[in-house]
Order: sequence, then structure tokens, then C-alpha cells
Amino acid sequence: MLAAEPDVIQPDSFPPAKDGRSLASLSGIGGRLTLWPDRIEIERHGVFFSLLNLGFHVEREIGSTIYLRELVGVHLVRSLLLVQFLRFTYAGCPTPSGRYLRDAFAENAYMLSLRDNRPLLAFMRRIDAAIAGLPRR
Repeated sequence: MLAAEPDVIQPDSFPPAKDGRSLASLSGIGGRLTLWPDRIEIERHGVFFSLLNLGFHVEREIGSTIYLRELVGVHLVRSLLLVQFLRFTYAGCPTPSGRYLRDAFAENAYMLSLRDNRPLLAFMRRIDAAIAGLPRR
């Protein structure tokens, strides 16, 4: 069952959305993940992303937009030793390569933190609620 209001925090360090209509935002080592009523936006930036890009040559998209109507699944990818990340599945999305860092920073993935990833679970519930709230065709 979905929580009515998952505890996804919009940190004060984020500038407010231009039109103020974002449903939720997360900021972490993978950049920023923003949920809008009709889409998800991933903006990759920061020192960690830049170091990974230089050190491991992950060369991924700086920004991605995924429309909720096209979204087939949201998966929490877990590893025994490495951090968790969200993978968004939609028609035409990159297939998992089997290389953890490449998959974690693919255009359809978002990594939050090296420690506590409970906000990712809450964000998944928020996405489910946003999809359930879309008008039927």
C-alpha cells in the first residue's frame, strides 16, 4: 500500500522549482532527481559524478527526462558491497550492461548516497502515487 505522504525531503539547498509544481526532489552523489506531475528529470552534476567520469570513463548523459506515461517500472538495484540505485524502465531505455558503475550512471538510473538510501524507497512510492494520479486515456 502506498503511503499518503512519503517522507521525501526537498532539501533547502535546492533552488525552488521555477513554477513551484515539483512533487518531490532528491539531491545526492548522482545529482538531482525531480518528480513533476508528468515526468521525472535527472540532472547529473557534482564532484562525485565528475570524478567517476574522469576515473572510470562512465560518460553518461548530464540530464535525462522520463515521462511517467512511458514508464514501465522503477527498480531498486541492490548490490552486496556497493550502493543502491534506482533504475527506470521504459521502451528504448538502455539495457543493463552488467558493469555496476556504468549501470548506476546510465541515462535511466539515479544514485543517491553511499550510506542511507531510504529516501529512494520513499521516492519510489511518490512515483507510484504520481502515476496513479495521471488522467486515464
